[in-house]
Amino acid sequence: MIIDMHVHPLCKEVSWDDPKKICKAMYGLDPHKEKYMYRAFRDLKENISIDNYIVLMDKFGIDKSVIVSFNIETAYGMTLVTNDDIANLVKLHPNRFIGFAGIDPPALDAKEQLDYAVSSLGLKGVKLVPPAQKFDISDKKYDPLWRKMVDYNIPLWSHGGHQVSTGGAIAKYGHPLLIDEMAMRNEDLTIIIGHMGIPWFWDTYSVVLRHPNVYVDISAHPDLYAYFPWDAYSKYNLENKIFFGSDHPLVHWNKIIPAAQNLPLSEGFKKAIMYNNAANLLGL
Repeated sequence: MIIDMHVHPLCKEVSWDDPKKICKAMYGLDPHKEKYMYRAFRDLKENISIDNYIVLMDKFGIDKSVIVSFNIETAYGMTLVTNDDIANLVKLHPNRFIGFAGIDPPALDAKEQLDYAVSSLGLKGVKLVPPAQKFDISDKKYDPLWRKMVDYNIPLWSHGGHQVSTGGAIAKYGHPLLIDEMAMRNEDLTIIIGHMGIPWFWDTYSVVLRHPNVYVDISAHPDLYAYFPWDAYSKYNLENKIFFGSDHPLVHWNKIIPAAQNLPLSEGFKKAIMYNNAANLLGL
């Protein structure tokens, strides 16, 4: 069985900005990719249902997926799947989806966004993308927001690493060492560094090693698994702190699941990554 900790539910049932606007913001620095992704996003918007996701989850042995919003309203004036969308999809398939809210920390109403997402919509975590949202997650002014997440007893997933898919994103805001001091100030906040912290694999390892409340997922970059320090995580008893994630459909399950399942790791380690660690974190 598999729990996928990072899925974008891009389908007919959700709210979409104009795909041309989305692709211009996300891929405008690469005209070829912008054109290709526009066709892909248009197809998702017009032809793919959330039920197609369920069919694929069954095909690939995915028991549950954490579905996420992508809120870059302050920086780019758009949200790719709203928190209401996420909640509605969870209602459609409550046994298959777990909803994480997209919160925009630079916004004046960030706390209200969080309160609404958790108290009214029942979402179970928060997803942030600091490089694209253009804010420094280590800044103490955001601590009240993290404390509110602790009060709600929900985890924080934060994009780790540079952001190559959004034009104008500020790479340094994805550096895992920005999590370091913030994690010390908020020791009871569960933090997941997304995407292995690419390209800062060892800095990510350092933060995960030194902070009991910090974890990492391996979503989005299966071609770079060879650079992730699996042996170090194993040697220092951190096998329980790595989660599988895909970034589907931006990285399709048919590519990333075989890559993860074929890693040269012990079967116990792979089972922990693919299911057990997330099940423990999410209380399943």
